[in-house]
Amino acid sequence: MVARRQPGRSVLFLSADLVGSTDYKQKHTGWQRVFLSFYHEFPEKIEQAKEELLSAELKNEDERYIPEFKLWKAVGDELIFEVHINHERTAVNAVRIWLSALSIYEQNVLSDNDTKTLALKGSGFIATFPGPDSESTIPRRIDKETKESDEDVVTINDERLRGKRAYTKYHYDYFGPSIDTGFRIASKASHRYFTISVEVALCLALTAYDATASQKPIWLHELKDLVYHGEIVFKGVWSGRPYPLFAIDRQANTPLVKAFQPFNGKTLDPQAVFEACYACLGEKEWPSGIFLPDSQHERVKENPPDVMESLRQSAPLAGETDETKRLSTTEVPLNFPLGDKTSTPKK
Repeated sequence: MVARRQPGRSVLFLSADLVGSTDYKQKHTGWQRVFLSFYHEFPEKIEQAKEELLSAELKNEDERYIPEFKLWKAVGDELIFEVHINHERTAVNAVRIWLSALSIYEQNVLSDNDTKTLALKGSGFIATFPGPDSESTIPRRIDKETKESDEDVVTINDERLRGKRAYTKYHYDYFGPSIDTGFRIASKASHRYFTISVEVALCLALTAYDATASQKPIWLHELKDLVYHGEIVFKGVWSGRPYPLFAIDRQANTPLVKAFQPFNGKTLDPQAVFEACYACLGEKEWPSGIFLPDSQHERVKENPPDVMESLRQSAPLAGETDETKRLSTTEVPLNFPLGDKTSTPKK
């Protein structure tokens, strides 16, 4: 069966991680309540932040650019959500809602004396499918069909991804270089600095650039809190080349940070940020990509390649071994005797 190509799409991943959680566990009995509260209440704060911004700064926003948040996974005391994006504004609005949710949770939940040593940090990155990143399917339990299948794993994975998804039977997940890079970027996050991938910075820059032409630009679409942290070498990322790290300063609007702003340079220029980020995308072995089909900017609308297509082309058929595959592709010489009378060997 020939698998149909998966449509191209980009997904924004946003993380929220409790800062100081390890120390808190060691010093407080009943710490489980705090963590259960985080798992339960933080998703509620996302919706609260979304509603508040939609009634204020984003009240006139096109509904096409209003993000929908879905839990991807929980990793210890970290929650990671995903947002499907077709336009850079969707990504930017999602980031702004997420940052607001972090602050709301800290102010409403972590402000008590018992939890004041805790805070939140976060990060954001974008993965693009079906290349450079891919989707995977994992059986929730091993059955006879799973054990006895002799089809190629790529073919099996394609079949499970096709059509309506069987969430009770399979766990669907993502993997690829953007995911690996995203976790490296998250490792550099702090309570103050919300670290982001180059692709997220690109979305911020595009939105800010378009906002400059607006009669009434909103601060959510500006770059006043975007900072460049320089180049960081991440293990296993981009063949060891330094990665350009951007971050959003969550304290950019505080009086102290504003007072020192003149010493920290001017606000980053949207066009310069975009050109720098786009230059990265064209570099050899760059680990990530972006696909925004609804964008007005042609340079981010190129359909991503399917990185597993070559694996499908070389995948063996069901029941086919390496030996039978070799024999089936071996060319028969033109002078090879085919068994007719003229080619019968003499006795």
